Amino acid sequence: MRTRLHRPIALALAIGTALLAGCSGDSDLEARVAALEKAKEESREKQGLELRQMRKDLDDARIVVAQHDKALPKIEQDLRSRIKEMVAQESQGRRRWEAPRPQIEPKFEVKPYMGFDAQDLLPDVAEHLKLEAKIGVLVTDVRPGSPAAVAGMAKNDVIRSFGGIEIKDFKDLKKSFVGKKPGDTVDVVVIRGKKKVELKVKLGAKKVRVG
Repeated sequence: MRTRLHRPIALALAIGTALLAGCSGDSDLEARVAALEKAKEESREKQGLELRQMRKDLDDARIVVAQHDKALPKIEQDLRSRIKEMVAQESQGRRRWEAPRPQIEPKFEVKPYMGFDAQDLLPDVAEHLKLEAKIGVLVTDVRPGSPAAVAGMAKNDVIRSFGGIEIKDFKDLKKSFVGKKPGDTVDVVVIRGKKKVELKVKLGAKKVRVG
């Protein structure tokens, strides 16, 4: 008797469990379907946005093309006007940018030339070179073959007289050249070490650009 009663109860429990399992499976299926629907909706929205952007880009391109089409006739007209003006100027021979420029010939003068470099004799330089002279113009270089070299002038000579004029500094030396001409012979007195040396320099000629 007890065995017969237990069988229906067990059967009912089994049916209930199966029903519950079926309900759980339906819930999973519904969730999957909902997820697919959501994905489809998002895809449709994305495609819609892309289509709207493409339409906007197309409209912008049409506007740019239309603006260019409007500008082209004006550009062509301006170009034609410039060509006509250039042709007219060419026919009249007055194209400004092609007008010949006057050629300016450089001007040269022939100056007396000795061929040496010099500077004021400074006290510290005189002491360093152990020179007896304390004032004058120090010869720093003599060019080979120059009038100064031919006359016997040497580096570290101190010029004290030029053409009979006492030389105390470089300004005096420049003034002493005034009135001298190429070919003139000038008496020059230099101090070389402790000796006074008298030289005769025949001035050479050198072309100097003055304009």
